[in-house]
Amino acid sequence: MINMPLIFYKCIGDREMNRTNYLIEVFCISGVIGIISRFLGSIETSYIILLVLVVIDTLTGMAVAIKNKRFNSKGLSKFIKKVVTYSVSIMTVRLLEIGILTLVQTTLLSQIMVAFLEVTETVSILENLTLLGVPIPKNFMSLLLTHLKIPGLGRIDIPGNGEDNLSDIEELIKYQIPTFNDQYIKRLLEINFEVWKSVAQQVNIILREKDADNNELIYYKIMAEIELGFKEIEEKLKEEKIPREYIEEYSRCSQHKVDKWLQKVKSICFSQESIENKKEQFIESLMVFLYQTILSARKGADNNGE
Repeated sequence: MINMPLIFYKCIGDREMNRTNYLIEVFCISGVIGIISRFLGSIETSYIILLVLVVIDTLTGMAVAIKNKRFNSKGLSKFIKKVVTYSVSIMTVRLLEIGILTLVQTTLLSQIMVAFLEVTETVSILENLTLLGVPIPKNFMSLLLTHLKIPGLGRIDIPGNGEDNLSDIEELIKYQIPTFNDQYIKRLLEINFEVWKSVAQQVNIILREKDADNNELIYYKIMAEIELGFKEIEEKLKEEKIPREYIEEYSRCSQHKVDKWLQKVKSICFSQESIENKKEQFIESLMVFLYQTILSARKGADNNGE
């Protein structure tokens, strides 16, 4: 025989238990949110603004990557890494403030940290918008240029010939690099030359854009492409596991040539030449740089008894 009262009380008991568990979950979530809000204090609004800026920076960065045909799945991982890094940084500073409450009550350090990160993200967004072709006030160009991380860029201080094309770079890759016996030197050169060929293609696209008569803007866009080139080379060298001593020796031998090339690029960008002449001159300057790189690599290989 079925015991109805027992089943009835059991159902009530299960419902009450589920309700209790639900209330406990709500209480826990509310408690966590309350603790976070109390923990962040007066900077929670700024933190939300920072998060929004990070999202905008990520989206515009992805748009630039798609435009330049360099889009990959690393964008999302960089976004997550940035959010985690920023969060840990802010919370660490906030913990420091809480630790010194016995001396002084302040959120100044947290506010400074968040403000610094917001400025950094804003500059990054401006860089992405510039590369996407959005009109940016001319006064911002000098600010954006200071954020480019290119070895030797800081030594360029003077704003200001051949008919080579991109096929010449292909010929270097096809006929010159295979003459090296050392596999690490060969692969290092291949990576560099392939990246610089890609950069040259992007520069040709930049010089065909409607704002190509704005020398300062063109200079920024080209230098931004060169910066991306250096970053891409660095990432590929890590992926290929080229020994560190090869990379350091290559950097030591090529830095002076990089300095001269960047100086030449700036001179070309600010010259009064036609766009077509600027294209030719840029490719010519890149070819000179790559030929000099080959010569340096050859000297190094000969010195090592290759």
